[in-house]
Amino acid sequence: MTRKLRPYDEPPKRRRSLIPDAPDSAAGLFLVVAILWLLAAAGIGMLAAAERLFPDVLKVAFNVPFGSGIGVEITRANVDRAFVDALVYGWLSNAAFAAIFFVTPRLTGARLASDAVANMGLAAWNLAVAAGIALLCVKGASSVGSLAEFPLLVKGLALLGLLAVNGAFWRTLLPIRGLPYISLLYFGIGLLALLGLFALSAIPGVISLGTTNDQLLWAFTARGVLTYWILGATIGTLYYVVPRATRNPLYSSGLALLAFLGWLAFAGLSAIGALVDPSVPYVITSLGQAGTLLLLAPTLLAIANLLATISGRWSLILSPGVIQFATASVAFLFVTALLESVGALRGVQRLTAGTDWELGVLVLGLLGGSTFAFFAFADHALPRILRKGWGENVLVHGQLWAALAGAVLAGFAMIASGLVEGSILAEGGAPDPSNLMLLAFRIAAGGGLSLVALGGFALLVNVFLLYTEGRPAQYALPSSESAPAAAGH
Repeated sequence: MTRKLRPYDEPPKRRRSLIPDAPDSAAGLFLVVAILWLLAAAGIGMLAAAERLFPDVLKVAFNVPFGSGIGVEITRANVDRAFVDALVYGWLSNAAFAAIFFVTPRLTGARLASDAVANMGLAAWNLAVAAGIALLCVKGASSVGSLAEFPLLVKGLALLGLLAVNGAFWRTLLPIRGLPYISLLYFGIGLLALLGLFALSAIPGVISLGTTNDQLLWAFTARGVLTYWILGATIGTLYYVVPRATRNPLYSSGLALLAFLGWLAFAGLSAIGALVDPSVPYVITSLGQAGTLLLLAPTLLAIANLLATISGRWSLILSPGVIQFATASVAFLFVTALLESVGALRGVQRLTAGTDWELGVLVLGLLGGSTFAFFAFADHALPRILRKGWGENVLVHGQLWAALAGAVLAGFAMIASGLVEGSILAEGGAPDPSNLMLLAFRIAAGGGLSLVALGGFALLVNVFLLYTEGRPAQYALPSSESAPAAAGH
């Protein structure tokens, strides 16, 4: 006769932790949050386009005073800043963190040191970004530029998140022996640079130097975030997903290391090029412009290495998935690198200063080059994170073509608008908001951002369908996958 178990004889029930610590939980959560930020960034971008078309309507609709000089204030400047912040710190940074926490265990052959710590970093980082963007639209909580200026308390919370992310990464990477695979070198430098730039701009003694110095510091920080963090994470992600998807080894590890060293040297020099002010010595600004031009070389080396890795597998471009996204990313990186080099010339700077040119080049780089790199990562990683089969369905086609057409249309429309506006200013005129050419380009930019939002929504729906209806599939756990050699050494 079987004895009935008493309550204290029963095994304890397994309780779920408030902070997930399962393998790949950090990568999965960061990626889902990133997709939500992509939709938010595209929505803010459409608002920025609408503000250019109907400034008076938006002022009446959104600007609400609360008294004592505080209220909601929607202007072209703060909407542009909110758009760039949501794009860089919301979508791209979260996607980059997801890539780092997915790739690192698979290249080191060891599980991530602590998914729980990484998830705490996710909470702190995203609360800080959301609060910082919300404060951009509060009158009285002014800022001087995007990608750099947040209130001190918000920066403190963001720094806590970055410390957690860095801790989880470095505790996993440092115990390994030998030179890490090239992706990990880009990720490591990018994470340290992002932490260092935020810490620099959060030091009270630095941020109270004065208006001009504030402007210069924030310009340097913003440019450094783009060159060290976003560009580095983008190239590092491509160096992982392209060899994995093609099953070809990386074409040249020596060429990859040379491109890395060039990026490491010229990315910081390029950031100095943002110090455009009469108080800055001419030789320093010239060095910065030279750095922007020289940064073209390592970018082209990385692009050539990636294209050579795809060699022999070009047929993969004909089917939707990782290689289509990766190839689109490489094409956008090439065009953006050329446009940034042209934009560094003093004559072009004088023509396009204060116009939509800079934002257009930024859109091509961020919504084109970086976004498609992380689309490629998502296509490769999501089935492995969720342990479910990934069907390349009509939504993947919609995601690719909507986002591709949207990024091209929005980026080049803004660039064209900037050139027209700059030409009018160069002739001594004032741009008329009702100018038909400017209106046409700005309508096109708004339409392009709408298409990007549609592509992001297609990705979100596909993730939901994969989670709810995907067939179970077996994938190796991060700790048991092969080490760097399988990724292209």
